[in-house]
Amino acid sequence: MERLITRLVLALLALVVLANAALFAAVKITQDPAPRALDGERIFAASRPAVVLIQANYAVTVSFPEPTVPKSSQDRLDQQLIAMVRAGRLSLSPAAIDQAAVNLILDNPDAYFVPGANRLTDDASLVSSGSGFFATEDGYLVTAAHVVSASKDDIRALILDLEKKPARLAEGRAEVQRLVREQSGITLNDSQLDKLISWQDRWVDKYATVDKVDAKYYLASGGTVEAGQHLVNTGTRLSLVTAEPVAPGRDIAIMKADVTAVPALTLSSGTPSMGAAAYVVGYPRRGYLEEAVQLDATVTPTLSVGKLADQRAMDGGWTALGTSAQVTHGNSGGPVLDANGRVLGVVSFMLTNAQGVEDGPGFFVPVDIVRATLAKASVKPAAGTLTSLYYQALSQDDFHHYRHELALLSQVQTRSAWHPYVRDAVTSTQSAVLSGKDQTPPVLVGLQLPGLEALGIVALLTLLVLLALRLRRRRRASAQTVAVPADVPELVASPNGAEKETISVG
Repeated sequence: MERLITRLVLALLALVVLANAALFAAVKITQDPAPRALDGERIFAASRPAVVLIQANYAVTVSFPEPTVPKSSQDRLDQQLIAMVRAGRLSLSPAAIDQAAVNLILDNPDAYFVPGANRLTDDASLVSSGSGFFATEDGYLVTAAHVVSASKDDIRALILDLEKKPARLAEGRAEVQRLVREQSGITLNDSQLDKLISWQDRWVDKYATVDKVDAKYYLASGGTVEAGQHLVNTGTRLSLVTAEPVAPGRDIAIMKADVTAVPALTLSSGTPSMGAAAYVVGYPRRGYLEEAVQLDATVTPTLSVGKLADQRAMDGGWTALGTSAQVTHGNSGGPVLDANGRVLGVVSFMLTNAQGVEDGPGFFVPVDIVRATLAKASVKPAAGTLTSLYYQALSQDDFHHYRHELALLSQVQTRSAWHPYVRDAVTSTQSAVLSGKDQTPPVLVGLQLPGLEALGIVALLTLLVLLALRLRRRRRASAQTVAVPADVPELVASPNGAEKETISVG
C-alpha cells in the first residue's frame, strides 16, 4: 500500500511540475517585450498630441492728429509766393502758383503743418502665432506671454515697422500720388514723393497712438494646421487666464481652452544640469504680429534636438536657460522636454546680432516658474493618463502587436474626442490587422492554463489528504488494544505489513 501511495504522490508531483512549467511557458510567450528606449523620435511622437499652435488675432484701432496749416503758416507761404512773383521767378498762372506752393511745403513740411483738433483713425488686423502645451487634461495650457499678450507699445512699434516695408512703401507712394493728383491736379516727381513719404512717416511715428485692442485666441493641433483665417473659422477658442510680463520678465501665460479630455504633458521636477538633453517641440514659423493675410499657410509640428548649453540672469531675479536646439519664431511658448519627455520649460526668446539676425542659443523659462504661474492661476498641473496610454500604444506598434495597439488606441479615442492623432492611428492599425501583419501573441486567458493550474492544486490537496490518512493509521497501529464486542472484527497491522483479521474477546 505504501508503494502505491508513493507512486501516486510522485505522479501527482510530476503533474504539478508540468502544469507550472506550462503556465510559465504560456506567460512567457504571451508577455509583451519591453518597449524601445525613449529617443527624440519617440518623445516627439508621444508628446506632440499635447502641443498646439496658438494664434492671437488682434483688432487694433490707431489714430493720429490730422495735419493742418495754421493761419500763420499760410500767411508765410503767401508772402513767399508773392516775393517769387515780384522777383520774376513765378508766373501768375494758378497752376504755376500751386506747383510753387507744393514745392515750398515739401522742402520743409514741418515748418507748415501742425497737429489739428481732428484725429484720423485707421483699423488694423494683426496676428501673433506661437506654440503651447496642455498641462492638464481639462484644458489648461501653458504658452509664452508675448504670444498672447502683446502690449500697445509692441503693437504700435510693429505697425510703424510694417509701414516701412518695401511693399507697403510702394503702395503708400501710389496712394499719395493719386490723392495729390485728384485734389490739386499736380503730379509729384519721385524726389517730391520721397520727401512727402518721409515726412508722413515722421508724423505718424511722432503722433500715432493705439487706442483700442481686441484680442481673440484660437488653437489647433495635428500633423498639419492651417493658420490664418482658416484657423479663425475652424479653430478651438481659448481664453487668457493670467500672464506674467514678457521677457525680460518671466514671460509665461496660462490659458484655458474650450475643450475637455485632452492629452497633457508632465512637468519635470528638479533642476537640469548643463549638457543634459533638450527636445523642443512646436510649430515654428515667421509671423509674429504680422498681418493676417500673410498667415494663411499650412504649419507642421517639428522637433529640434540639442542640449542645455547656457544660462542668463534676467530682470526680476530669475535665470533663463539656453539650449542648442534650434528655435525660431513660432517655437515661442512651446515645451522644452527632457530625455523622459517631461517639460523642462517654455521657449521664450532668442539672441540676435547687430543686424537683427538670430545668432546663438534659444532661451526658455524654467519649469519652476511655470509651476509658480500655474499656482498663481489656481491650476494644479495634472498630466493624467492619456499621454502615457498613447505611448503604450506606440510601443505595441514597435513589435507589430497591432491588436494590442488597437485596444489601447480605442481607449484613447473613447476618452478624448479632441485627440488630433488617434483617429488616423486607429485607421492605420486596423489596416495592419486586416492585411495580416499582426503579430500579437496569443492571449493567456484563451488557453486551458487555468485548468492545469487547478489540476496542480487538486494534486497537492490529494497529496496532503493521503499523507494525513497514512499518519493517522500509523498512530492507530501503535495504540493500546481496547476491548470491543465479540461480533465486531478489527483490522490491525501485522509485523510484516500484511493485514489480518483478529477477534478480541472479553
